[in-house]
Amino acid sequence: MIRISRGARVTMRMQARDETGAAINALLGVPEDEVFSFVHGDGRLPPPLELALYGLEGGERARIELPPENAFGPRRPELVFEAIRENLPDGTELVPGMPLYANGGERGVFHLMVVELTEKGAILDGNHPLAGRTLHFDIGILTVEPGA
Repeated sequence: MIRISRGARVTMRMQARDETGAAINALLGVPEDEVFSFVHGDGRLPPPLELALYGLEGGERARIELPPENAFGPRRPELVFEAIRENLPDGTELVPGMPLYANGGERGVFHLMVVELTEKGAILDGNHPLAGRTLHFDIGILTVEPGA
């Protein structure tokens, strides 16, 4: 049998939940309990999760827990701030829960979430939606194919 290693094509099912039991597959961009494939090491899954899958083979199951420091980090209060209206996108109706993307120059694109609207503009949150949460994964490896 072929074991999961960097570059291997893996087909699996995954149910992901946070510490409250809430489903989080959608926040990871992965279908809940449906078959999906990825290339190990392609960055589709959080690196600590990929590391935990390393060495598994088709037919194996795994239950994996990632505390915040091994997943998306702790929530950082300094990443929640008020942006004044002049610094927000023109002609866009902002709605709480809406994502915004800001060009950070050399640092790339910043992903922000509109938390609430204020008199001056809006409260934005730059934390990943899963920051500060312990993640639980129930995984069934279906197939593992060698990498190219």
